[in-house]
Amino acid sequence: MKLQRFLNFLSRPHKNRAQPLAHWFRTAKGQLLGKMERELLEAQLVRHFGSYILHYNPVVPIVAAPSIRQSVSIGDPQINVEMQCTENKWPVAADAVDVVVLQHSLDFARSPHDVLREAAHCVRPGGHLIIVGSHTWSLFGVYRFLSCNVWKDAHYLAPARITDWLSVLGFSVEKRCYAAYIPLLTASKLQNKLARLEHYAVARQLPLGGCYMLVARKMVHGMHPKMQSSKVALQKLRTTAVTAHTPYPKNFKHSEEYDR
Repeated sequence: MKLQRFLNFLSRPHKNRAQPLAHWFRTAKGQLLGKMERELLEAQLVRHFGSYILHYNPVVPIVAAPSIRQSVSIGDPQINVEMQCTENKWPVAADAVDVVVLQHSLDFARSPHDVLREAAHCVRPGGHLIIVGSHTWSLFGVYRFLSCNVWKDAHYLAPARITDWLSVLGFSVEKRCYAAYIPLLTASKLQNKLARLEHYAVARQLPLGGCYMLVARKMVHGMHPKMQSSKVALQKLRTTAVTAHTPYPKNFKHSEEYDR
């Protein structure tokens, strides 16, 4: 009986956290954190261009990319998305998207590996994957342990760990930046006083921010079949030494000594 209860506990369905997380971002603290993350994304997305940008489980209003023609949102059906899907089966073709944005998608995924693999599969060669996550070693990480909201179930994956996963998937991290150094306080007067400290820390990019952003490019490992064929052609054109019999060995020997 106890064994059956334990097996039922392991096989119970994963709780859906997309909708509670979207509700948290509507609170005062959530709006403050969303503003800081929005500034990071706005400064980054102006540098990208192409045809499609994909947002998976956007729990906050989508940040527009001025130089990308069309934006598509997919994910959980309980939040406002254009296409519904599970985290391990995305309805997107391979190498079809210029930029994929994962804003706290890995923090609340049932399997962060599946989400990252699907996102990497969609990005075209030379495209980018932008990941925004929460940082454990920060004041926001302390807030996680003291709170009883949705953040108590977050994974809190370290940036170095995600960087290792990206390298396995063929990505190279080009940028890593942090924000949300100050505590999320609802008092506006105290928040304004701490704003200078936030700007100081962001300018120096201390690795103690409450949130981080990773920008990774999908590397292209090209093959060069024409180089192989050209090597074969060059080998055919190489001259080979041919020995010939001559009736004048003395003259031949003399010519060799003369050449020396």
